Amino acid sequence: MQTFNLVGETDIKEVVKSERRRYKRYLDKYQDPATQYAFDVLFTDKYITGRDAQLACFRHLQDLGRQRDKDFPYHYDTDYVTMIENFTRILPNPDNFRVTLEPYNWQSFILDSLLGWRTEENGTRYTTANISVSRRQGKTFIASMLMNFYYFIVAAEATSQDFLVASYDSEHATKLFNDVSIQAKKLIKMPAFKEWAKENDVDAQTQQVIGRVSKNTIRKGTSEGGGFDSFHNVIAIYDEIGNLRPDKNETLRQITSGQNGIKNRMFVKISTAYPNGKVKFKKDQDLMRKIIEQDDLREADNTFQIIYAQDSENEVFEESIWGKSNPNLNEMSDEKYRSELNSLIKDRDDADRSGELATFVNKSLNIWSRKFQNSYLSLENIQKNIIESFDVYGRDVYIGFDGSQSNDNTSFGFAFPYREGNQNKYFFKQHSFIPFAQAKTIDAKEKQDGLNYRALSKLGFCEITRSLEGTIDKNQVYHWLENYIAENDLKVKMIALDPNLSSWLLKRIENYHDEWPVSTVRPVSQVLSNPTKDLQSQFINGHAKILDDPLIIDGFTNAVLIEDRGGAVKIDRMNRTSDHIDTSDALINAHTGAQFYFEDFKDADYNPFNDLSREQKKDYFKRMFG
Repeated sequence: MQTFNLVGETDIKEVVKSERRRYKRYLDKYQDPATQYAFDVLFTDKYITGRDAQLACFRHLQDLGRQRDKDFPYHYDTDYVTMIENFTRILPNPDNFRVTLEPYNWQSFILDSLLGWRTEENGTRYTTANISVSRRQGKTFIASMLMNFYYFIVAAEATSQDFLVASYDSEHATKLFNDVSIQAKKLIKMPAFKEWAKENDVDAQTQQVIGRVSKNTIRKGTSEGGGFDSFHNVIAIYDEIGNLRPDKNETLRQITSGQNGIKNRMFVKISTAYPNGKVKFKKDQDLMRKIIEQDDLREADNTFQIIYAQDSENEVFEESIWGKSNPNLNEMSDEKYRSELNSLIKDRDDADRSGELATFVNKSLNIWSRKFQNSYLSLENIQKNIIESFDVYGRDVYIGFDGSQSNDNTSFGFAFPYREGNQNKYFFKQHSFIPFAQAKTIDAKEKQDGLNYRALSKLGFCEITRSLEGTIDKNQVYHWLENYIAENDLKVKMIALDPNLSSWLLKRIENYHDEWPVSTVRPVSQVLSNPTKDLQSQFINGHAKILDDPLIIDGFTNAVLIEDRGGAVKIDRMNRTSDHIDTSDALINAHTGAQFYFEDFKDADYNPFNDLSREQKKDYFKRMFG
């Protein structure tokens, strides 16, 4: 079977169009809603879908073809698909008991995939699921249906089983639990479950659904309240996980560690996008995307992922393709489609007028972005400039320094101007030093900032301070810079620093390396405005390159632009406690000099006579030779 590497491919449908005949054979064999949907997404214009949804459909069809492979111990069982499809159609709509739910095809794709794919022992293949879609699309339906299916079907004959409905706070956990409980109350009265419910004395209460005989219990919990580690949940569903603070990530490990060894275990993470792109759910999505793109990787075959989102922030004003993030639009009647789309357009326009467009982009278009919050750089403009490597040896360099006071990191920023063809470009990198005095321990510092500094230090992006007190070790910082310049034979064009916080470094350079040009940079908008804008434009235009360095990415995504009364700008951070922009400050300091590098730059083969007129050349030679 042909495999694909889809890294960097923007048009998934175009790349896989040669496989239509092969995939059609799978469709003829299985004829289930999920397989039909996957085929239609890739080979018809029936649905408007984004790249991530197309990747999920591609993965489903590819996996159908590799079921007999030795390194793929899974199979697709349509008997389980039939069970989940039938179950959804008897569930009452929590908003209207007189109406049963009818899943959209995109919802069937998710449900059929989660239940239809099985291990060799007929357990669930997908023990983890990442599901992301805009609001008002039925996330709660998927979650509540899965929970009740597990309670009333999967674990019906088991005893003492735990089930968890969770979120980051009580309000969101309660909202999902209420839908689960409302459906459960209706189910225990239905002929198909009435006798079983009576035998197990099942009661759907306001705080739990409990079988007093079987001891099977659906509970709700929050990361704020904790207490997840004392249960072994057959299924745990975490709603709006995209808003989970990094310092609460430990609660997720409590959930999953308690599920080890359970045959049909499943941890379902559901959310829309949020402004903060450094949360764990976003990182999980990015990692899974890379794995799915490389079709021959078997690293995460137990994780399901589907994301319904716009492919670009630029699509906020392209209403005709909002079906990418609002998949219900693809399956509505014409009348309902017009009504729903007009409602979304009104929400967009109202948000735009009131300065709240960022919330609409996050929640209604499912885009992780701070672009509309006056952010300095969008995640899209950062990620498009990432490269695998860059050789800095022997190059001209501009160095910026951002010293810390207490909890902030201390950072060097490096700007390496270079030419690629006839284009002027910059390679930017950083190196940071991490204090932990205020946080007390490096472990607490990592949880507070949402960055694994110890792992990043092994990759060469930073160093943990050597000071036993957790404060910045100035000798460590200075000697690192000295060694880095010497080892890479760098030609220092300028070192730019704020004299208020960096006087100690300035004195050492003056005493030991007076050959390094130093420029003091006051941290005010009048001084920083031009380099701040120019650095921003280099990233937007694709002329800035960086490594896949979480400290640089974190620094840029945390930075927002603030403007003074005269129109000059500088960057600041949104959250004063945990949002660090030290690397961005250091890079902007470096760019105060680097921005002018190419004004007088000449290629190595530059001939100055080419700039002279015929008369100027005659005068030059006359002066030289008489």
